[in-house]
Amino acid sequence: MKLRKLVAVVVAFVVDVLVIVAASLVGYMAILALPNAQVPTATLLSMHFLTAFFAIEVVKALSRGVFATRYEQLRLIAISDESAVYWNRWVATIVTAGGYGLMVAVPAIYRVFSPSLANVLGAILILLVYIYAVRVLWRNRKAVSEALLTKAEHTNNAFMGTVLRMGARLWLWVALLYFTVLFVVTQADQQNALGFMANASAQTVIAVVLGGLLSLFLSSMVTQRIYLPAHLNQSFPLLEVRLNSYIPAGLKILRLFVVIGVLLSIFDAWQVLDLRSWLSSERGLAILNTIIRVGVILIVSALSWTFLASLIEHRLATSGERMPTEREKTLLLLFRNALAIIIITMTILIVLSQVGIDIGPLIAGAGVIGLAIGFGAQKLVQDVITGVFIQLENGMNQNDVVEVAGLFGVVEKLTIRSVVIRTLDGGYHLVPFSSIDCVANHTRDYGYHYGEYCIGLRESVDDAIRHLYLAFEDTKKDPEVANDILEDISIPGVSSIHREGFNIRVLIKTTPGMQWAVQRSFNRFVKMHFDAAGIELPYPQTVLHFGRDKNGYAAPADLRMVEPLAEGAARPSQDTIVAAPGQTLRSFPDDPQAK
Repeated sequence: MKLRKLVAVVVAFVVDVLVIVAASLVGYMAILALPNAQVPTATLLSMHFLTAFFAIEVVKALSRGVFATRYEQLRLIAISDESAVYWNRWVATIVTAGGYGLMVAVPAIYRVFSPSLANVLGAILILLVYIYAVRVLWRNRKAVSEALLTKAEHTNNAFMGTVLRMGARLWLWVALLYFTVLFVVTQADQQNALGFMANASAQTVIAVVLGGLLSLFLSSMVTQRIYLPAHLNQSFPLLEVRLNSYIPAGLKILRLFVVIGVLLSIFDAWQVLDLRSWLSSERGLAILNTIIRVGVILIVSALSWTFLASLIEHRLATSGERMPTEREKTLLLLFRNALAIIIITMTILIVLSQVGIDIGPLIAGAGVIGLAIGFGAQKLVQDVITGVFIQLENGMNQNDVVEVAGLFGVVEKLTIRSVVIRTLDGGYHLVPFSSIDCVANHTRDYGYHYGEYCIGLRESVDDAIRHLYLAFEDTKKDPEVANDILEDISIPGVSSIHREGFNIRVLIKTTPGMQWAVQRSFNRFVKMHFDAAGIELPYPQTVLHFGRDKNGYAAPADLRMVEPLAEGAARPSQDTIVAAPGQTLRSFPDDPQAK
């Protein structure tokens, strides 16, 4: 919709300009056809008038195209009808008074009367225009600033919002500076001032408009997200993320160069610098070539990293017929990290060499620093070397269950110098390779459920083993672990006898990492079978044994009250005391200490 509005405004402006050109041609032909065409002064003044007419009407046509006082739907600036009429009238008044005054009245007085009078009239005219312009700008400073801030708050484009907020702060000073420069230049050289200001203003407007349109286009592209087909996302999981990260960053850098180009064009228009001479000079060409080479290097580096990283991620993708092993995942992740370090280092060195910095001393200094670090950071070197050999020997990979440095958990991440262990309680442990003396990997090739089941001493060994076999048969029917059992149960027999009972050793071979799931399922069925068969699973207990003499008689066990009975409390009678099951009731004399 905005593009259609812009096209309509451009077409209307072109039609206005064509009408103005036609009117100027008619006027020019009329000047040549009139009898006073042979009078040089009259002809010259007529030509001044036609030139002023053409320039002033073109500017007024541009103002009408921007403010669109009669057609609100074609207005490029979101303001009210009253504001559009007000600012269009202000521009027309400034252009008409200044244009016809400097381009018609002043030359006429210069030709007819005297140059001094023309200069005085020109100075007075420019002063009046300057005072009028400054008065109007100062009176509307708050309204314009608030309108720009309101527009910035409601825009969805971050770049446009930033430009509007900066414009709200700076527009007044830029406008005052423009009219001040116009006033100073016209006082210095009234004959050529208007032409210089017209050319500078036109070049500035063209640069700002073209740069603004290009910046808006790039800003709209920055906000657009790139979506890849499903099969590409499946094969290259992070490619879409990288494209949505690199391309907006590149567009922002390109937008920055557009802004710099607009500023340089404005400086060239106002003769702050000679852009063409600078670009044609050796230094300008060298800087431009350096910028281009650095840009190409950065683009090639980004493309190389994107391509190689995507290949690695394609190998890591879990879709397809071939699934990557944990060792492949670990080595590919380490290779990706090393590749990122190499590409970043090489890119920095090449860019520094292109901007004119000698990288030879930097490389030599890096070697000296590396040697110093090698002596001062031997632990770091040991971490790296130990990690390399652990990976070469395939000691552990990502997602393995290991026991290292007294920690038991899952390998969550591997780098060139450390391993991250996630323990069962969720703890995040970063373990340097130099502190690892032994690696116990519980997920390599196969696993065993190793169990010691304690049975009561009074139970039958054969009966307990028979029920262990029955529990294993039920475990093999458990759908959650049935496919993870590799061999039949192995029960070597009684492994130990102790005061609480005897232990029966059980071994079940499983797939790697599933021994704990099999253990939980098997234990559940063991408990169910032992409970049904009445087989005792003893618990820690204390047995009180009364020793006997050679004749088989046991000494009486005297019982004493540790604390005396409360005052007035009745002592239990001998008739109310009942023996416990399996015990003999004994009578004992009264304890004199309890009385």
